[in-house]
Amino acid sequence: MSPPAHPPHLLPVPTEQPIHPSPKQRNMFVPGTKCPTCAARGKEVWVIPGRLCGQCGTPCD
Repeated sequence: MSPPAHPPHLLPVPTEQPIHPSPKQRNMFVPGTKCPTCAARGKEVWVIPGRLCGQCGTPCD
C-alpha cells in the first residue's frame, strides 16, 4: 500500500502519538514553503516556514 498523497505545500512530520481519530494515522501535515535559493538553482526543496533549508541553509519564511 502506498502512502497517502498530500499537497506539495504540506510536509509530512512523523509523530509518536496519534493526533488524528484514526490510530493508524502516524503523520501530520504542516505548511511548507519552497526554498528560494534552491528554486533559483532548479531544485524543489520544501522547508517548514521559519526554518533553515536542509540543502543550502537559507532561512525560509
